[in-house]
Amino acid sequence: MSVNHNQIEIDALKVLEANNITQPVVDVRKIAQRSGYEIKEVKMPSGHEGVAGFHDKDGKVIYVAIDDSPSRKLFTIAHELGHIFLGHPNYSVLFRIPKKDAEYSEAEQEANSFAAHLLMPKFMVQEKLDQYHLSRADYKKMAEIFGVPISSMQHTLEYLK
Repeated sequence: MSVNHNQIEIDALKVLEANNITQPVVDVRKIAQRSGYEIKEVKMPSGHEGVAGFHDKDGKVIYVAIDDSPSRKLFTIAHELGHIFLGHPNYSVLFRIPKKDAEYSEAEQEANSFAAHLLMPKFMVQEKLDQYHLSRADYKKMAEIFGVPISSMQHTLEYLK
């Protein structure tokens, strides 16, 4: 089975619409709180330093690595919301080290896709490219506008070509 990015995009757009979000930076903390989840920034346990975050569906908590940058935390929360809104199993773990898509499990690919569509939806990306007269090569400036990791914006702009 392959990841249905079109359906995931629709799911992410529904979440944005339900939360009246039309401009970046997407307030994922507000989305989490409105969905009944608490965000806790924690120091990851010894041996798990590569973990950026995970969630506890039963306890309704999303855990985020306290030492990560604000843009990394934003993506981590959006990724964990992906697992939650897409109905994935409890206690999934997001590792900070980027891999090629094929190296991720299907659930991880889906959560990454959801996070990207939630934080950088096509309509917002195109609007900001037009508004600031930017090209798809201006991924650093776009990452700044959206508050996301540079690598995430670069991947999104390549995907939208």
